[in-house]
Amino acid sequence: MWSFSIQPGFATALVDFTNDLSLLTVGLLGLLALSAGMIAVTAVRHYLAEKVQPAVETAPSLPDYRKAA
Repeated sequence: MWSFSIQPGFATALVDFTNDLSLLTVGLLGLLALSAGMIAVTAVRHYLAEKVQPAVETAPSLPDYRKAA
């Protein structure tokens, strides 16, 4: 339902979402919750599927002072 306020120099339009678009709002919120849930499940599955690889530490190479001299 659209309603317009008639005042000189001031334009206003109000939209009543209570009855006409309530089913659309519920559907959109449901799709939003479904997609957020799917993203969360996929992220958790990806996190759990990764294997932890041990960090390999290499010894630092020491400079050869005989070549420098």
